[in-house]
Amino acid sequence: MEITKALHTDHMELKKLIKAVNKSEDGEERRRLFTQFAELLTKHSKAEEKVVYDALIATGEEEEEEAGHEGYTEHMLADTLLAKLKAGADPMSPEWSAEAKVMMEILEHHIKEEEDEIFAQVKEDFDTSERKEMGDAFEAQKEMVKA
Repeated sequence: MEITKALHTDHMELKKLIKAVNKSEDGEERRRLFTQFAELLTKHSKAEEKVVYDALIATGEEEEEEAGHEGYTEHMLADTLLAKLKAGADPMSPEWSAEAKVMMEILEHHIKEEEDEIFAQVKEDFDTSERKEMGDAFEAQKEMVKA
């Protein structure tokens, strides 16, 4: 599967999970859904950094390098919030709920920007066979990430 399709598939699942977390009115269900979300987000982010962002940075093109570094920065911010949510004791507390809502907003912004801009750069810089190889590498990398 091409890298953009693999990323899009994960993006849709991540959006579905974080929306379900935010909608749930049951603490146990929230915690269970959040655990699934956190695992997928961690695997996705780390694999994406290695396969996509590093490839963009390696092109030596200023715009691509900046996009790769911006992706790393956005992932770092999401990781910080993810750690805070994981440490939160009560998934029904106002603080946890607010943080989960912000996580959803950050994720939606990141996905939109990535699918609008990064996908176009990837399609411009890498041919179909390279994008397929990147997709295969992305899936393999996700399996190696400890969430």
